[in-house]
Amino acid sequence: MSENRRQFRSNALPSAFCVVVAERRLLKNLAFHLVGSVGAAEQSVRETYTGWYTMPEHQRDRIDSPFTWLVGTLVRICVGLLESSPPRAGGQTADPLGRPRVADPPLRRWDTWRDAPML
Repeated sequence: MSENRRQFRSNALPSAFCVVVAERRLLKNLAFHLVGSVGAAEQSVRETYTGWYTMPEHQRDRIDSPFTWLVGTLVRICVGLLESSPPRAGGQTADPLGRPRVADPPLRRWDTWRDAPML
């Protein structure tokens, strides 16, 4: 009885590379859904990886889950970016007298999250 086995391909990408590509795609999608801009999402992911690879090795060794660290750092970067940007539709703003008012509701970009573009 012969077993069906996949043939080893010498030109196949290493699995570690595939993991990093998938990880980056997840981070970029998360950032895009947080900040709503492809450019800002890419910049946030770049800053996250820069923080990871510039961190001293002894600090990196103490981190139990690198992916959790990357997600947490990415979210902090995105929140900082949103806090420093001008208010968008749906957020609170102030009228000329300083009284808070709510801006117009945001436009719906997609009917469901499944319709959102994958980056």
